Amino acid sequence: MKKGKGQTLIPYLFIGPAAVFLVVFITYPLLHSLYLSFTEFNFIYDERPAFVGLANYIRLFAVDDRFKAALKNTMLFALLYFVLVVVGSLLIAVLLISRLRWRDFFQMAVVMPIIVPLSLAGVMFTWIMNPTFGIFNFVMKEYLGMPGMARNWLGNPRTALYVLVLVSLWKFMGFTTIIFLAGLGSIPRDIYEAARIDGANWVQELIWVTIPNLKEAFFLASLYGIIQGIKVYELPYVVTGGGPGTATLTLYLYIWRAAFGYFDMGLASSVAYVTSALILMCSGLMLMVTGERGRQVDAQKVL
Repeated sequence: MKKGKGQTLIPYLFIGPAAVFLVVFITYPLLHSLYLSFTEFNFIYDERPAFVGLANYIRLFAVDDRFKAALKNTMLFALLYFVLVVVGSLLIAVLLISRLRWRDFFQMAVVMPIIVPLSLAGVMFTWIMNPTFGIFNFVMKEYLGMPGMARNWLGNPRTALYVLVLVSLWKFMGFTTIIFLAGLGSIPRDIYEAARIDGANWVQELIWVTIPNLKEAFFLASLYGIIQGIKVYELPYVVTGGGPGTATLTLYLYIWRAAFGYFDMGLASSVAYVTSALILMCSGLMLMVTGERGRQVDAQKVL
């Protein structure tokens, strides 16, 4: 039985709004920004973009010191954040799933920061780390007896970026901890029982049983850590403004400055595509590593 024209058009009526949305808000902006990355365009003064080829990309890697500083800071931030959030979340999840005293309280303490807006967290830690009235320096001096450690943490180029890493960990570690908790809950208990019969201690169980059986959790947590580390923007914008100097200037913050501070849409678009390429390369590398090494280990090999 042949379908009528009305029945043939029904599927297109359902997918039409989604297709229009994808084209207008995703496909067109991507293609237009790609074109802008090969142009010189100040949207305040220029009537239309002027095509300059690869000049913007050559400028970034050859003479743009701000881009080099932003790239260096982003890579350092992403590396520290990625390692600490994966390792820290795994250890916290292992502790929370065990018979830990006050476990419910610690679970709430780890997860609660997720609901705090990132901009509010930035303002809060700006007050905490304030060199004059901040509680952190007060505790260091009055309670821990280390007045030499009290300093302007966010105003020092050597320490400002590390403080932002710690704030980001406090804010987002609860999410990756939930991922690992879900992974730990899916591991059969009889594997641990077999490992204990073979004489495995807690550390050996972690290395030879827990970690190999968390392939999917490691993949999700690692992917989240890489993307979250590279696209850091709100914290340096709210807390340090990219300073002191360029000590906390990141790629996302530099994109915003290039677009709405210098009004250079060509430069901003080129930095955006370099950042996207960086995320894709790091994600692909992580996928290769987890795909080759994320193999389950037989509990009988645990000794």
